[in-house]
Amino acid sequence: MKRLFLLSILFALFACSSEDDDNNSNSINPDLVGTWFTTFSDDGSTAEQTLILQSDGTGSVSNIWSDGDTFDSELVWSATATELSINTLIDNETNIVDYELSNNGDTLTITNDENETYIFIRA
Repeated sequence: MKRLFLLSILFALFACSSEDDDNNSNSINPDLVGTWFTTFSDDGSTAEQTLILQSDGTGSVSNIWSDGDTFDSELVWSATATELSINTLIDNETNIVDYELSNNGDTLTITNDENETYIFIRA
């Protein structure tokens, strides 16, 4: 159940978009490279999420739930100045979200198409 919820969180977090920007399709914003951390809750269970974005356009997402369950997925990513594209390899689903860096590049705010906002802190 938690794995399904995790996938739904990933889909909500990286809400689908069918728009492609061919001019920026494989660009990497070096300011996003690094390890990012957030927490989220559902039905009384909390997960600590770590998002790793590497300079070669690969990365991973990892969740550790409060009851000890875990979930991990590799990904590939690219970014324009305001949009982050994530392709989770577990399902080959590409999703695009708006993002903003603040706090000297140490805070990553992601907003999906459903206007849900998630705040990640650079680890």
